[in-house]
Order: sequence, then C-alpha cells, then structure tokens
Amino acid sequence: MIALHPPLSGMPLAFVALLTLLEVSRLVPSLRSSLRVTRRVLVCAVVVSTIATFLSGYQASSSLGDLNPVVQEELGSHHAWGRILLINSLLMGTFCWLSARATHGRSALSVLYFVALAVQLALSLSVGWMGGELVFGRGLGVRGH
Repeated sequence: MIALHPPLSGMPLAFVALLTLLEVSRLVPSLRSSLRVTRRVLVCAVVVSTIATFLSGYQASSSLGDLNPVVQEELGSHHAWGRILLINSLLMGTFCWLSARATHGRSALSVLYFVALAVQLALSLSVGWMGGELVFGRGLGVRGH
C-alpha cells in the first residue's frame, strides 16, 4: 500500500503559512480586492489538505502493529490533536465563507476567522512537531532496508 501520509503531512502547514502571509499582505488597501480569489483558494487548500492528511494518518498508523505503550500514548495524542486541527480547519473555512457573505456582523465573523487562522497555524506547527517526534525520535513508521 502506498504511504500517503508522509508527502501530505507538510501540506496543511504550508498552505496555512501562505494564507497567513496573504492575510498580512491584505493589510495594504490596494492589494485587498485583488487577493480575494487567492484567499478563497488558499482557505479551500487548507481545509482539503487537512482532511487528506488526517485521513492518511489513520491509514499510516493502521499498519504499525503492536507498539510500546509510551509510543501508543504519544500516537493517540497526535491523533487527538489532529482531530482538533481538522475541526478548527472546518471552522476557519466556515468563518471565512460567512464573513465574505455577511451583510450584518461581518466584523465579528472576520475576527472569528482570524482567531481560527491563528489557532490553525499554531495547531499545524504543534501537530507537525508531534508527528516529527514520532518518526524521528521514536522511529515510528521507519523501516530498515
């Protein structure tokens, strides 16, 4: 079976970092309207890549076999935080969509979107770090040749 998780695992962080840079560049009034489509594409890319990475993580961990209890606990924590990352990405996408279409309360929805974006960036870094520790620190999923 093809291991999809390794190549997919960096995509949510890459897309959320690009989205964060885009939002910072939108502070320049002349760029705001021209980046609207790029913003939508990047928000969709964050959500889709997070879903794909989450699902591929379960596919990758299903073939690991019996694990030491400490590693099993760390993997469970990685999965739990991955679920939170997934839920937050859906919230972030929803808040972005609603703030773009709202006629009333747009500022409140924009604030919620920016909070969710900041949380998404922090969670992406954290969950990625945990996964890296499992692979590079514990050797999880690494096979010798």
